[in-house]
Amino acid sequence: MSYNYTFGGILNRLTTPLMLLLAVGLVSSCDDTPIVGGDLSPDDVRVHADTVLISNLSVVSSPSFSGNLTYVTTGRVEDPAFGTVTATALMRPSITRQAQADTIGENAVIRLSLNVSNRYGSEAAPGDFEIVELARPWRSSSWRYDSIPDLAANPDMSRKVIGRFTLTDADSITVRLSDEWTRKYRDIFVNPSESEKDSLYRADLPGLAIVPAEGTDKMFSIQVSRARLLIQSGEGMVDLSKEISSWAVSLDKDGPDEGVVGTSKPVYNTRGSMLKLDFDFSEGFLGTTNFSRMELVMYDDTLSMRSGVPANYVRPRSETMLVYFLESDQLNYAIATDPRFQATRRSEDSSYRINLTALANDQLRTGGDSRSLYAVIGGNDGRFLPVLLSGSESSMRQPKLLITSISKEQ
Repeated sequence: MSYNYTFGGILNRLTTPLMLLLAVGLVSSCDDTPIVGGDLSPDDVRVHADTVLISNLSVVSSPSFSGNLTYVTTGRVEDPAFGTVTATALMRPSITRQAQADTIGENAVIRLSLNVSNRYGSEAAPGDFEIVELARPWRSSSWRYDSIPDLAANPDMSRKVIGRFTLTDADSITVRLSDEWTRKYRDIFVNPSESEKDSLYRADLPGLAIVPAEGTDKMFSIQVSRARLLIQSGEGMVDLSKEISSWAVSLDKDGPDEGVVGTSKPVYNTRGSMLKLDFDFSEGFLGTTNFSRMELVMYDDTLSMRSGVPANYVRPRSETMLVYFLESDQLNYAIATDPRFQATRRSEDSSYRINLTALANDQLRTGGDSRSLYAVIGGNDGRFLPVLLSGSESSMRQPKLLITSISKEQ
């Protein structure tokens, strides 16, 4: 298998007396000089600190499911760094009755209670939302971020809106739903025939979509375990609280061109965009096989992420990078596997550092294979957490391998 590398070669070869380097190793440092520790002491041994820049970066997509995760997300933002992002939250309330006493009066009022977390956008921007009835059944177990929800329409083809609200500074929202939808929910809920009730539920109560209204430039997430359908009976019955039985997120992105060579790459926690680092663990690429440590370093493009962003702009983010080591045809299953590596973002230089020593040694020992490293930011939990990772246009913050090797002094 051939590779096309466009990196600057092996840079910054620093040949230093071993004892001096070991002394430096006792001091905490934030620079990118590889450090090796241990008990080596022969006078004819030299330690080499090498930097290999990685330029073969690309963004790849994988099937990314969004149903029944911890959160759902809704809203629209026009992000200076990530373009326009629109999210729709799908929720279907339960009709389970705990006992025959669980009933709903004819004049009942139903409200949807939502918690607010992970705000995204400008504090001053409009934040109006609509709760729209869905037109047909859907399955949360197979729903993907790129799935398109079918919204119910009125006879004039406008959205069938059953509730409206405005996002405020409060950490929770309660929205009264329309009388028409309330009556439909009640009629199904109180049906004495379980089989008929289940059939009507599947056919006539597909659920709700929470969508941004026209002009909205805000986004937020909802922790589904805390969302409730609150039912206040109009006939003095005990009020009910029903949980959400199924949920999912639809996401539409119109962002920067991910294919431009050398530029920083947008990477998200949704698995829809994964950063592929295309290089092999060979002596020709690494420059040595006699290394004691190999560290992969990647950086946030903090400059681009701050450019054009107003002072009151809030952008949610994850502090964790997950890295997978997979064949290309295994990407379809990445969502069901554990990452090979995990790194926490370093606040001092916005970098993620991953120890590849054991993996590189294993690949050199076995002759290697066609697997590649794929990086994502944070876990896929139904939120939208974006980051720009620096590409080769910034040589100081370009992805790189820091290699510490040992050789005999000639």
